[in-house]
Amino acid sequence: MNRIVKFSLCTLTDAELLRKVDNKTDKLYQTGKIPDRHIPARPDDDYDLLVGELVSRFAKLVDLDV
Repeated sequence: MNRIVKFSLCTLTDAELLRKVDNKTDKLYQTGKIPDRHIPARPDDDYDLLVGELVSRFAKLVDLDV
C-alpha cells in the first residue's frame, strides 16, 4: 500500500470514497488507460491513493493491521 495513505490526508467521506473508487475502476476497465499519478499527490483524487485509503479504512474496520 502507498505509504502516503498512512498520513490520512484523504478528506472524503466513506460513501464519497467508495463511489469515487468504483467510478475510477469502471473507467480504468472501460478505457484500458492506467490512471495518471500526480506530483504533488492528490489524496482525494489519485486512483492509487484512493484505493490505498479504501483498503486502509476497511482494514481498520475489521481490525487488521496492513
